[in-house]
Amino acid sequence: MSSLGELVRQRGPFASVYLDASHDTEDAAKAMELRWRGVREDLARQGADDATLDALQEAVLTPVPGKSGRALIAAHGTLLLDRVLPRPPAVETARWSDLPHVLPLATWMEPAVPHVVVLVDRAGADLHGYDGRGERTGEVHDEVRGEEHPLHKVRGGGWSHRRMQNAVEENAKRNAALVAEEVDRLVTGLDARLLVLGGEVQARAEVREQLSPRCRDVLVEVEGATLAEGADDAAFDHAVQSLVAQYQFDLDNDVVEEFTAEAGRPDGRAVQGLAPVVAALREAKVAALLVTDPALGDRTVWSGDDPAQLALREQELRGLGVEHVGEHRADEALGTAAAATGAQVVVTEVAGLREGVGALLRY
Repeated sequence: MSSLGELVRQRGPFASVYLDASHDTEDAAKAMELRWRGVREDLARQGADDATLDALQEAVLTPVPGKSGRALIAAHGTLLLDRVLPRPPAVETARWSDLPHVLPLATWMEPAVPHVVVLVDRAGADLHGYDGRGERTGEVHDEVRGEEHPLHKVRGGGWSHRRMQNAVEENAKRNAALVAEEVDRLVTGLDARLLVLGGEVQARAEVREQLSPRCRDVLVEVEGATLAEGADDAAFDHAVQSLVAQYQFDLDNDVVEEFTAEAGRPDGRAVQGLAPVVAALREAKVAALLVTDPALGDRTVWSGDDPAQLALREQELRGLGVEHVGEHRADEALGTAAAATGAQVVVTEVAGLREGVGALLRY
């Protein structure tokens, strides 16, 4: 959610849309036009201006293949966010409000786990690094190629055969060292939490042997992947995505477990209920915001020009010297405050969480 920090500091009002963007049937384009027409009319009734609706329309009517959802946020005629969701949202949403509605993105955002993906053979490797926003970094060397000849052992005997075998092994080891050096650089530079290694079995073993302890600590190997012509890249991509998603899921579970443990201590770093969570967000003390009810029961809070200026009552904010205040839906205000202060957001099913919201504090 911290990647939305710039967005939530923009000036509103905002149009926030979550809809089914599936394009997997012959009449998908027509169905999308009809769906969008209804959404546009709804937003217009809420007060959305034509320029902002036009910006949304241009994005919505650009098809995304397959079954998917779409999250879009726009303001003042400018599209601020356009995310393809892995599946259609259970409930379509179209809001025109002073704050952007970002809380649902906590469920849908791509895992933000810095990771490095490497596919090797005995001649070199393809490498990709992804930063904490899930974006490929500009520093990645897409290819590392070492000495390619000789790289395959030949049948035969005698001294020349032995020399050929030795040359093959030495070349492969040098190539593995080059790959390992580049992998170490990427993992260190990105502070990667996961290193996914695929490719030929022998090449993986040679690279693994050359990796630093830091890299081996985060290493996961994928069987069956190859750099050979005609390889199934989709299967390897899916395996990588599953590993990254599982890592993020485990991180979320760790947050929930830590919250539960801290909530059981008299002086623990966990609070629950709208009032203490709002106060903690205002003080930028929240490491992770936990939500069981994304609508937060349609409760409202007060906020100022800065997304982190939050309070349950207007006079409380004014008492803190905030001049421009407004009443907003809690599901909008808490989501924007979390994004503005760099708090993680976890949608969870913690039983008995007071008022459907809690916070794990930084200190």
